[in-house]
Amino acid sequence: MEPIYWNCIIAHGITAFSYFGIPILVGIFFAKTKVTIPSKFWPAFLLSGGFVIFCGFHHLLAAFEPDSAVSLLYLGVLDVMAFVSLCVLLCLIPTAYQILEAIAKSQENTRELQRSQQIQRLFLDQGPFGAYIKDEQSRVLYYNQEIQSRFSVNSQEWLGKTDSEFLTDPEEGRRVMENDRVVLKTLSPLKLIEEIKIADDEQPCYWLSFKFPFSDGATGDRRIGGISIDITESIEAQRSLTDLNRQLEERTLKLEAKKRELIYLSDMADMLYCCDSEDEVYQVVALTCSKLFPSMSGCVYIIANSKNYVQMNSSWGDEKSSKEIFSISQCWALRRGKLNLLSPCNSGLMCSHLIQPVNGAHLCFPLFGQGEIVGILHLYALEEISPEDQQITEIIARTLGFALNNLSIKKRLAYDNLRDGMTQLFNQSYMETILEQRLAEAERSGQPLSVIFLDIDNFKAYNSRYGHLTANIVIRGLAKLLLKSIRSFDIPCRWGGEEFVIVMPNMTLETLRKRVEQLRLDVEQMQLKDGDRILQGITASFGIAVSESGITVTDFLNRANQAMLEAKRTGKNRVIEYVNRYD
Repeated sequence: MEPIYWNCIIAHGITAFSYFGIPILVGIFFAKTKVTIPSKFWPAFLLSGGFVIFCGFHHLLAAFEPDSAVSLLYLGVLDVMAFVSLCVLLCLIPTAYQILEAIAKSQENTRELQRSQQIQRLFLDQGPFGAYIKDEQSRVLYYNQEIQSRFSVNSQEWLGKTDSEFLTDPEEGRRVMENDRVVLKTLSPLKLIEEIKIADDEQPCYWLSFKFPFSDGATGDRRIGGISIDITESIEAQRSLTDLNRQLEERTLKLEAKKRELIYLSDMADMLYCCDSEDEVYQVVALTCSKLFPSMSGCVYIIANSKNYVQMNSSWGDEKSSKEIFSISQCWALRRGKLNLLSPCNSGLMCSHLIQPVNGAHLCFPLFGQGEIVGILHLYALEEISPEDQQITEIIARTLGFALNNLSIKKRLAYDNLRDGMTQLFNQSYMETILEQRLAEAERSGQPLSVIFLDIDNFKAYNSRYGHLTANIVIRGLAKLLLKSIRSFDIPCRWGGEEFVIVMPNMTLETLRKRVEQLRLDVEQMQLKDGDRILQGITASFGIAVSESGITVTDFLNRANQAMLEAKRTGKNRVIEYVNRYD
């Protein structure tokens, strides 16, 4: 019996040692790995531990009762149990620590995940943006505090509802839901700007929204996540910037238009300064108006010299809305001396010179020249004539008045510069200039050009007898006689003192001789009076010369002067023709 006895003791001792070693080893590993047991597993853990410990006590007590009778089967089972228990203890040593370490790592990961989720939830809840989660039917499952404060709702009010149910504008809600469906259909993120109206706020707010699909880790259902940032201030700033840019473009266009207007007006002033006749002045005005008022039609009317009617002088545009000739009384601008505007927005006086039926807008502006009204500037537009265009019209009219005054002064100065003050015949300077032109024309055309040089005989004695004032009457009388005796295109000139020059183009030598001889007789027979007193008659000596190819003005005049001096030397009161003695 002794081997059986020791077999039982050893088997029960090994089994008890194994049972007691398992909780001790687990406890040591728990302490080393710092694994924590979830509270819901504590009962099972304690019961399992108690079961193992009591089993150990059972085998420990059995080891001290060797007198118990055992069968061989029992002894075999006991040995197997001891072997298995010891193997479990030995196998548990390398694996238990790894298992508990894995459990500890899993618990640490779980805690990190929980902390991360808490941080994410705190970030979503406290972040300065709207965050939300929706299901596949666009029903709200979560929204953060920013949305709650922005829309003045609590954390439960919108749960389970769609956007069309809680937004003030159902149409906006449908647009938002349509965007959600696009995200679910394409399974791709979507970036867009959403316009949302908030209750009790007339102005909408704008959100820059990022929507993305994801799967619920617990259920596997599709979800829509979204983050929306309020960009209302940016949108308003952009709109303000756009408005400022638009205003700047409008002002730039206006400045460019004003610049063009100034250029046109400046060009008009330059052209008016260069005009030599009133017709040119009116044509320049019409040309400028066609540039300044391209969408309008108009014309310049000038009062006739008889002052009985007004006639169109120049025009621009395709539309004719006024008569070409009418009386002064038919235009209110002429009658009143100030502008007259007739338009759909300004029921002014209707001028009788307008062609019926009258439509659109009509502006008549009086033109002043040389201190009096000389005509009108008439504008016609299909709609309205703006105040700016009226101001431009006034500028044109006033500039035209200045141009007419300047033209009158220029003509008077030109006349004074070209004419002799006493006789109103051309002066010596003009004669030399025009004779050079006539010589060039005669040489080009092959037609003869003649010059007559005449001098009053014994004029110094005449001047001494009657005095300078009476002698001037004689000079003026001779000038009138010359103007009556020559052709309209002949050029008479007072050369100086009692000397005169006449240029006669396109006249044969024979005809020239007859014409000058008749002129000599007319001078001899001329009657002169100083008031009621009859003055002594005068005679004149004439020298004539005919142009040759290449002759200069000086030589040409010298020839005629030499012929006149020859007439003086040979008895006076006669006509001498220049003869070239070197031919």
